[in-house]
Amino acid sequence: MARYDQDAVERLRSTFARRLVKARPGVGLESMESAGASAEGGGDAVLSPEALLARWEVSRDFLREFIARELGDDAKLVERAERALRNGREGLELIGGKTSTTTASPRQVAAGLEVVVRTDGSRPAFIIRDDDIVKDSSPSGSWTDLLTDVTRLSDIRKVLGSVGRIDMVHPGAPFAGTGWLIGKDLLVTNRHVAQLFVDFESGGAIMPGREPHVDFGHELNGAKSRNRRPIIELVFCGATPIPNTGLNHTLLDLAVFRLGGSAAAEQMPLKVGLGEQLANPQTEIIIIGYPAKPGSDDILGTVTETDRVLKLLFNKLWGYKRLAPGEVMNSSEGIRTVSHDASTLGGNSGSVVMGIDTLPLVTGLHYGGFWGGERANWGHVVENVLTEKGLGGLQYETLHELSKAEGVELVAAEDL
Repeated sequence: MARYDQDAVERLRSTFARRLVKARPGVGLESMESAGASAEGGGDAVLSPEALLARWEVSRDFLREFIARELGDDAKLVERAERALRNGREGLELIGGKTSTTTASPRQVAAGLEVVVRTDGSRPAFIIRDDDIVKDSSPSGSWTDLLTDVTRLSDIRKVLGSVGRIDMVHPGAPFAGTGWLIGKDLLVTNRHVAQLFVDFESGGAIMPGREPHVDFGHELNGAKSRNRRPIIELVFCGATPIPNTGLNHTLLDLAVFRLGGSAAAEQMPLKVGLGEQLANPQTEIIIIGYPAKPGSDDILGTVTETDRVLKLLFNKLWGYKRLAPGEVMNSSEGIRTVSHDASTLGGNSGSVVMGIDTLPLVTGLHYGGFWGGERANWGHVVENVLTEKGLGGLQYETLHELSKAEGVELVAAEDL
């Protein structure tokens, strides 16, 4: 039995309230409104005990149905889901002021709450199949309009085929992260991803035996492989090595590779957006990438109790292409950094970040996140790192130089 004082409850509330409150009037709130929480009622109404119970019921129903439909109705998964749901319900009762004790430990409660947030439509992560969003792969909640806007969906579909998984031969992980096309033969990812298969001591050559390539498939119950291309040359990257643990926002965690082979005719190099409105707080964004399986020896990200619970529940889903919506958060890290709260894990390193209202322009490159206080993720605002000098000895000294030479499109958001 764990007992929470008021400070502990407030910390838990602040950690999850922002994502739970996220809602747009009249969209995806039917179950909460029937429980007495109107969209106009503000955060207090959305966080009332009745409304929180309604959200928990959405998660419960979704998890049961999803495990049956997509994961073979595995009995162990059902048991784990029910346990996570019980812990999440205790957390919601704490947030709603219904109790001050839980049978689960604080870490288990936090993990259960994260499961609820990921499966009640607050911060979903949709499966991608045949270069399209599988709409019933997550409750859409307040993001229903994203899935029903014909123009936005058309823009998203054009983008999906240009985001791929970086595979390699490695003893610690089957893939390194996510990458996306900025030119027909140019792939953007993180420097810390590149460090898994690039020998920086020999001038940035590809490590023998690692055989890195990008594959634009890896869809759950969809294309296993699509437009697979070898990664052959590092042409630009941040000048300083990225530490294996922790986050240093002053470093440029970005790399650009040249690809072998040829791009498919339908693949569209992504355009970099220009304009300060792209990364304003509360701007709605999407992130597209390949969440990785967490584990005690995971080399793709910090492992937490929450990660382990998600691993147990969704073990069969890791490494497949997904799209997650969220919002830009306030950040004190300066204009070169964007903070967001979309659902991510380690393999999302290198994912593309795009504003929903400025599709199909790129806002940023996701490079990491952590659990603690609010769930927070970070990426580089690509526009604001264009002139940063990279590692010497490579083909290009800055992204701006690369963009001019390679014909990368830089587009002002106001021109859309």
